[in-house]
Amino acid sequence: MINKEKKDDKIPKSLKSQNTYKDFIKICRAYYDELMHISKNGTPSLSKKDITILNDIIHEISNYSDQLLKANFIQEAKKLLDTGLVITDFFLKVFGEISESNKNDTNENKLSDKLKFPLSLKLLLLKANFNILINYENDYENSEKNLNEIIEIQLYIKSSNYHLASSKFHMAKIKFFFKNYDEAKKYALDAKNLFESNNSEKNKNSNQKEEEIIEKKITQNVSNILSFLAQIFLIQKDYKNAASCYENGYYLNLGRYGTENSTTEYFKNKLDLINEDQKKHPVLFQPKTQMIMNQTGQNNSTSNSNINYIGNILHKGKAETFSFKIPTSSLYEPFLLSIYRIGEDDNNRYASELFLGNLCFDKQKLAKYLKLRGTNYNSMFYTDENLNNILVNIKVVNGILSFLDKNLKSSLISSSCSMNKK
Repeated sequence: MINKEKKDDKIPKSLKSQNTYKDFIKICRAYYDELMHISKNGTPSLSKKDITILNDIIHEISNYSDQLLKANFIQEAKKLLDTGLVITDFFLKVFGEISESNKNDTNENKLSDKLKFPLSLKLLLLKANFNILINYENDYENSEKNLNEIIEIQLYIKSSNYHLASSKFHMAKIKFFFKNYDEAKKYALDAKNLFESNNSEKNKNSNQKEEEIIEKKITQNVSNILSFLAQIFLIQKDYKNAASCYENGYYLNLGRYGTENSTTEYFKNKLDLINEDQKKHPVLFQPKTQMIMNQTGQNNSTSNSNINYIGNILHKGKAETFSFKIPTSSLYEPFLLSIYRIGEDDNNRYASELFLGNLCFDKQKLAKYLKLRGTNYNSMFYTDENLNNILVNIKVVNGILSFLDKNLKSSLISSSCSMNKK
């Protein structure tokens, strides 16, 4: 008993209310007892003041549990969150019954909107609880259950793509732990697509600095996913797709940060190693029957790049001094342009002996060159007008490629074409 009292004395008070841990737990239990009583009433009701107080209590539970974790009171934090989750469950029950009892709010969409508030409070505590389960207790089974509930709520309240993507990637790692590799790949690809499409949700009021921070976080997350996918492919001995993941990661970070960046170097080293293995054991790198990233168009056997692209459109044609192929790709993958020498037979534009090389452009820089505006602008790279703006500023003479616009050239990440040095 003395030891327990000594431990209680060491538990920090809540920074917000200055209540001791013991007193704050009592306060929380009093609230869920009251909510349980209200929920059993035939005509439940909550005043605006009640709702404000409950909102404050839930946020204090979240903040206080984080404070306790930092002070290494893990079980106390877990107990507090468990209490908070009971409160949110009763709060959600009462809120739902109040909304349903209101004849003016029988519309399903209105009811859905009203439930977003209590669900967002529960989501706050579920995320804090997941942090303890996965990072402190290594409880993967309950982490999976907790995370399923998080994802369900995020879908219901239409959370941002960024937050949903984070949850999906966590789920991918849990599936990996249980050696369910196909499910891990599925969740990882869902997360990748959500991170990339987060660009369409940019806050109109955000400034350039805030957008750069978000872009950096997304690039880091997409890079982590590509590395994660590569590990799965290596386990499954799918070396072709593993190489594609490393190559995607390399070009993504090369375009953002250049050759001296540690992440760029990581992917470059991984890519070099796997390419060396490809030379030693080419049979291992034969294409699988189904490529994980839905490769578009046709594989170019003479190309130095084996990047897999999301999408299903391959733009092909003939410019004034060269023929070209341009596969669609997602926003966080490079813009790829394959260049071919113009031959005598116009019906055989893409013969291997005519292939000159690939150009990879960073899409963020290319967007500035094309003056693309709006939020969801990835598809705009592939309009006839913008493709023409790129193609007319490239010229091929005697197999040597030149850029006619220095701003377009500055968007270039890499080239396997022979280029004019001027």
